[in-house]
Amino acid sequence: MPTKLERFRRKLSRKLKVLNTITLSKKAIRFNYRYFAKLHPQSKICPVLKSNAYGHGLVEIAKMLDSLKPPYLVVDSFYEAFELQKEGIKTPCLIIGYTHPENYRYMKFKNVAVTVLDMESIAALSKLRRSIKIHLKVDTGMHRQGVPFEQVDTALEMIKKAKNLTLEGLCTHLADADNLKSDQFTQGQVKKFKKVLKIAENLGLKPRWKHISATAGAGKIFLKDFNMIRLGLGLYGESSLDATDKKYKKFKFDKLKPVMTFKSTLIDIKDLKKGECVSYGCTFTASKNMKIGLIPAGYHEGIDRMLSNKGYVYYKNTACRILGRVCMNLTVIDLSSVKNPQKWHEVTVISNDRKKKNSARFIADTCKTIPYVIWAHVAPTIRRIIK
Repeated sequence: MPTKLERFRRKLSRKLKVLNTITLSKKAIRFNYRYFAKLHPQSKICPVLKSNAYGHGLVEIAKMLDSLKPPYLVVDSFYEAFELQKEGIKTPCLIIGYTHPENYRYMKFKNVAVTVLDMESIAALSKLRRSIKIHLKVDTGMHRQGVPFEQVDTALEMIKKAKNLTLEGLCTHLADADNLKSDQFTQGQVKKFKKVLKIAENLGLKPRWKHISATAGAGKIFLKDFNMIRLGLGLYGESSLDATDKKYKKFKFDKLKPVMTFKSTLIDIKDLKKGECVSYGCTFTASKNMKIGLIPAGYHEGIDRMLSNKGYVYYKNTACRILGRVCMNLTVIDLSSVKNPQKWHEVTVISNDRKKKNSARFIADTCKTIPYVIWAHVAPTIRRIIK
């Protein structure tokens, strides 16, 4: 039963004008999901929703995918799994992040599978008087998470002895699958992981799911040995592969559809005279008389500070350069090329059109980073709208 304060908040949220919004395309995310499903008919696609669904919105993305009934929604933590269950999401969750072993005794494992990353976690789970589904992650070369390859035998034997544990999956993570020049390192990891599968088989263990690929691997590995793909970046409309990669071109990953559009509002319009400066540090000085605008979004909302004096937003179809330093909650833009700009009109901060100068890919290139970072940094407090 909602409290009086909660009812007031909901009523207020319906009436107030919102200055920043994220629009999520249901059509786009389902297209991307089905695109990879068709590319890998031998595998099941498991959407990765960690880190607030790569900044898109954990609950919103889950609601769009729940009816597709993937084997799992992949999350980072029990907290994320709990949030989805609280919202009525029926699809089971696979937790892939690290959990402190002491916390397992407080967790509920209904509709949840846990990725175990070390011996300590296996030991802690085996002491609980509850049936628990687990996926064992093996380090085959990334040297980040997972049981060392040399200790796989011991880990699998521990799991086999634990009567309450069901080894539902075996997995690893590829370190170099997006390498443009060579797949040698990736093939070495594949070879090691096949040995892991053989060790499990020799111990009489038959995990239902064997998964090695995320988005990059999904463009490179097509082996019947593996039957599940953890789809992250590709789900949201981008490929991890370079556009010049032969596999990128072969599988036409440019057809993927970006899911997010981030729009703000023009809250002020001013005339800037020649010689006047803009924002902190006076890093931009007008060389002529100009018209400038202000939007209520800055690096807190997800406009990277590296876009200062370099990035673009769009007023309708006109690209407007960011002027001066991006502030915490405000950004100044150049409206000189806009015919008759109007206060309160919308401005597109991140476009779902990858050809635009404010697409996640273009922004990432400008900031010398990757689209993951651009999306993940979009503030979770901005209202999400599903269309």
